[in-house]
Amino acid sequence: MGVNGIYGLSGSGLDIESMVKVGMMSKQNEYDKMAQKFTKNEWTKAAYLELNSSITTFNASTLSQYKMSSTMNAKTAESTSSGVKVTANASAGIMTHQVTVNSLSSNAYLIGTNSMQRYAITSTTASQTSVNLADVLFSRLDVDSNGVVTGSMAAVTTANKNQTDEYGRQLNNAWVFGTDGTSGYPASGQVNLQSTAFSFKISDGNDTKEVSYTYEDLLGTPATATTAAKSPVTFNDLVSKINGLGLNIRAAYDSVNDKFSFYNSEGGAANNISITLGNSTNVNGTRADMVTRNFFDNMGLYQSKNGELIGNGGTTPVTVGDANSILFKLGGATSVSGTNGSITVDGVVYDKVADNKVTVGGITYTALAETSATVSVSQDVDSIVDKVKSFVADYNKLLSSLYEKYDEKPETGYTPLTQSQKDAMKDEQITKWEEKAKKGLLYHDQTLGKIINEMRESIYTSVDSVEGKYNSAYSIGISTTGLKGQLVLDEDKLRKALAEDSDAVYNVFAKLDNSKKDAQGNVVNNPSGNGIAQRLGDIFTTAMKNIKSRAGSSTSITEDSDLNTLLRNLQTKMSNFKKMMNSFENALYKKYDKMESTLASLGAQLNFVMGGNQ
Repeated sequence: MGVNGIYGLSGSGLDIESMVKVGMMSKQNEYDKMAQKFTKNEWTKAAYLELNSSITTFNASTLSQYKMSSTMNAKTAESTSSGVKVTANASAGIMTHQVTVNSLSSNAYLIGTNSMQRYAITSTTASQTSVNLADVLFSRLDVDSNGVVTGSMAAVTTANKNQTDEYGRQLNNAWVFGTDGTSGYPASGQVNLQSTAFSFKISDGNDTKEVSYTYEDLLGTPATATTAAKSPVTFNDLVSKINGLGLNIRAAYDSVNDKFSFYNSEGGAANNISITLGNSTNVNGTRADMVTRNFFDNMGLYQSKNGELIGNGGTTPVTVGDANSILFKLGGATSVSGTNGSITVDGVVYDKVADNKVTVGGITYTALAETSATVSVSQDVDSIVDKVKSFVADYNKLLSSLYEKYDEKPETGYTPLTQSQKDAMKDEQITKWEEKAKKGLLYHDQTLGKIINEMRESIYTSVDSVEGKYNSAYSIGISTTGLKGQLVLDEDKLRKALAEDSDAVYNVFAKLDNSKKDAQGNVVNNPSGNGIAQRLGDIFTTAMKNIKSRAGSSTSITEDSDLNTLLRNLQTKMSNFKKMMNSFENALYKKYDKMESTLASLGAQLNFVMGGNQ
């Protein structure tokens, strides 16, 4: 477009737009070459990042397993008795052991000894159907065989004060109230629905958590114009809350027998069940404590006749008052512990066994019954062979993919498209073109070639730190075939090596040589003394550093690397060149506009002269 905003043919007959395009052609070609160079280097960067991703994944998730003694020197153990279960790790010696289970450990648990009163109140009758927690907390009722309530709804009575708190739900509203004695409560006797109504602390021997509900939680709230109705808390809600505390304690509610129970999933004396309540003799602020005591009383977690809390593995005495008063008057913590087991291994007694498990010499013994057994440890040959097979497959897959990138030649004549070329093509054509243009980006790349050569070298080089004949991949049955280093496995040769030297595979794959040291006595990495997996790990770690130095570690070009520096420089050069092109284009328009004006003026003069001569 001209400076004065006129397109196309002028009155002079000149096509200024076309003239400017022709004048800009050399500049546009120069800019397009820079843009193509930028795109090509951007593609190369992406190819490096893809390469880095593949070797990083192999190094982190695949190769790591071949460095572990647990996989490359796996052991298996067998017991002569079903009462002793055994497993062995790689550190276990290949030998037999004698084991005797003297006693089993136990888990702490509390189980209710009687069903709970959980009456739903309707006028003066009650039905044993409620699942709401409030109907246990706020009820101390006498109900005859016809379901008629003959007692009061007094939930809690404080023994040393002339006070009874009564809790109930009215037909027309859902408020909680109390009748005032000499307690110092507000004259109205009302209780804040948002205040705590039910609370206790529970511990598994390692951690302590609190369970708490407000009156509103327990009784629920009716729907309003702006809020939905809220259902009262149920027994199962309480169970879910306890089980969600993150403790080892698991609560359960048996709806058939109408009983609560607590169970510590970890065995042993240190893993107990401890329930802590407040002080029942303190009047002010103790409604929640007394209601909570009423709940545990109703659960029947101990026998009132002898005042003992029933729990497997031990009993805890409690103080119990008159049978007609509140039974659960502990005023502190109640605790039931599990017991430790005792296991003898090769004459050594281990008497602090929790969860019936003890690990000795790389062998884990799990006691299932009081018995004696002989335990035999041997090498898990099949497992090791399977791992070597997996390594061969994983290595071949990676090496093949690297060779594919290294040997892929560029497609002649396919360069990155310019914007004008893209504008003239369909999307499908652009995609097909760029697929060809991206081929061969890492053809005979030096960094990639170095990775391939070092991978192959790591396989056929012996492990210098290993003595004996089984000190190389070839010696345990791994060899290469073809020109591109694919591995093949002779399984019979591998099994023979394991039969003669149980550490053969571990040494060849996972050996880490720490014998080489510098002048200061620091351990120096010694690739020739390391196993195959250790060598490959070092190769990939170095390769990842080199790739990062070459292309960075992300798609961003702000990070310091060779290609990022080149791309940033090209980006700046293109930006500056674009500004120069705009200035040059404007200059051409001005030049041709002036030429057009001059020609128009000459044309007018010529017309005047020609007209004047007629």
